[in-house]
Amino acid sequence: MAVPWLVVGNLVLNNLDKIIGVVRPGFTRKKVEVASAQFDLLNQQIVELQGAASTNAEQIQQLAAQVKEVVAALAQAATEAAAQRAAVRKWSYAAVSMSVIAVLISAGSLLAR
Repeated sequence: MAVPWLVVGNLVLNNLDKIIGVVRPGFTRKKVEVASAQFDLLNQQIVELQGAASTNAEQIQQLAAQVKEVVAALAQAATEAAAQRAAVRKWSYAAVSMSVIAVLISAGSLLAR
């Protein structure tokens, strides 16, 4: 089961530079020597950062909703697994009791001869 994770990890590591290039936002990076141009550049960078922050907030909300769904599904699966374990436990107790009764009956029939 670890083999698929190794393949995925290898694929990610081999393409890490491409992934970072796509994921990393392209913020404005310029050196300006005029004060008014510097002010405009700072305003543009602030707008870009605010846009990136709002995008990140939306993505975090989506991820939180997905995590909430996964946790609910895991809780449901755990409840179903617990119910299934309880049923299996009851059937195993019944099987053990029947085995003990069968052994006692066979031992009683052997001793009765």
